[in-house]
Amino acid sequence: MMKKRRLRKIGKIRGIVEGRIVVEGEFVPRLGEKVYDPSLNEVGVVLSILGPKNRFFIEVKPSKAEDHPIGEPLYIIEK
Repeated sequence: MMKKRRLRKIGKIRGIVEGRIVVEGEFVPRLGEKVYDPSLNEVGVVLSILGPKNRFFIEVKPSKAEDHPIGEPLYIIEK
């Protein structure tokens, strides 16, 4: 029997800094975890978590040079 996989929102894109996507965090993902857009296209991987637990940001290393709109939600797939 296959395990059910579900999307978990990690936050919304706040901006792009030095080629990295900065996400205003809602959920703390694991470092190295793959990140997806709402259409389930891979956006990149989690590089670091910045800031305090109550207001943190997630740095995502993009897998390719693409434009992602500010405010776009990003997700991980929970297994």
